[in-house]
Amino acid sequence: MQAAKLPFSAGLQWVQAAFSLFKKQPMALLAITFIINFISQILIILPLIGLPLFIVSIPISSLVMVSACRSIDGNNKVIPAEWILPLKKPGVIQRLAIIGFLYASIFVLITFISFYPTMNALSHEDMQKISRLLSDPEYKLTLNDIPSFSISIFQYALWAILTFLTAITFWHVPQLIGWENMSVKKALFYSLVASWRNKLAFIVYFSIWGILFYASQFLLTDLMMLMGLPLMLVAFVAQILVMIIAVSMYCGFYSSYVAIFGKPDIRTIKP
Repeated sequence: MQAAKLPFSAGLQWVQAAFSLFKKQPMALLAITFIINFISQILIILPLIGLPLFIVSIPISSLVMVSACRSIDGNNKVIPAEWILPLKKPGVIQRLAIIGFLYASIFVLITFISFYPTMNALSHEDMQKISRLLSDPEYKLTLNDIPSFSISIFQYALWAILTFLTAITFWHVPQLIGWENMSVKKALFYSLVASWRNKLAFIVYFSIWGILFYASQFLLTDLMMLMGLPLMLVAFVAQILVMIIAVSMYCGFYSSYVAIFGKPDIRTIKP
């Protein structure tokens, strides 16, 4: 399998292709996203096992979404049975669960490394409050309970850079495991090499999504507020835009994979 090396402008093309794919079957993609989010919310509130199950389910959900994109791109039909086909291969779910655990572990480590100086300055009581907030879904902090601390620009920049490098390393892993039946090590290697060869395109890609998210959540909502529109309407429009951008980003997983590795084979299933 050969990964193509693309110019930085490919990042813009991936975004354009993602929106084009979303427009083919918007309701189907929104529906599956809603189902995945609903299941994720259920997992999160489960005691003890909920959070671990949610973490390991993230790559599985990602593979289901890009498989839906693959199906829609291939025949423009909604075929749910085709979306879960990769999960039926022996060992795929287990390997995706390992990837979810690895990604979560690295993300926690990155956060700890980046913000350790700030966390180290917090009192023991503040740390207990934060720990309880993360472990107990019913626990709420009041304004008086929130600890006061400052985070430097360097810490934010370090966290952002390390998070970006981690994200592009794992970017193609679910697809390579589910579609190409690769091992965890091989999928990580191919994904890392492919993403690093196209790092400039990924910088453009993430920057565009960041701009779109900021414009939809802040600039547009502020404009609608200035126009005197009802707050409920503004919140509704903002939520719809977030859903569209989130689903289109999933489509971007597929469009970037196709651009770098080529179109995966599609097995046609009669509904």
